[in-house]
Amino acid sequence: MRTDIRTKQVMQTYKVYVAKDGKEFDSEESCKHHEMILDGTRIVCPRCNGKGGWQGKWIEPYWHWDGPMGGYHEFHTCEKCKGKGYLEKKVTWE
Repeated sequence: MRTDIRTKQVMQTYKVYVAKDGKEFDSEESCKHHEMILDGTRIVCPRCNGKGGWQGKWIEPYWHWDGPMGGYHEFHTCEKCKGKGYLEKKVTWE
């Protein structure tokens, strides 16, 4: 008896969303976001640079009855975009 090692290729189909400029995305939401930025109806938040907020100071770990607890950074939500990371273009109808 002998043992051989062989390689098998598996064909897999998956959905890709393609924007107007040809850029490909895995999700429909991120593709729409990119197209809205291209159209000028949405911009990346200039205050947080699209992150939705920023990290604050480091909170030191403290001792709990069952052992030490881990520390963490405070997260501050951006006041301008309310944590979304982008701003929508507002159109008013008169």
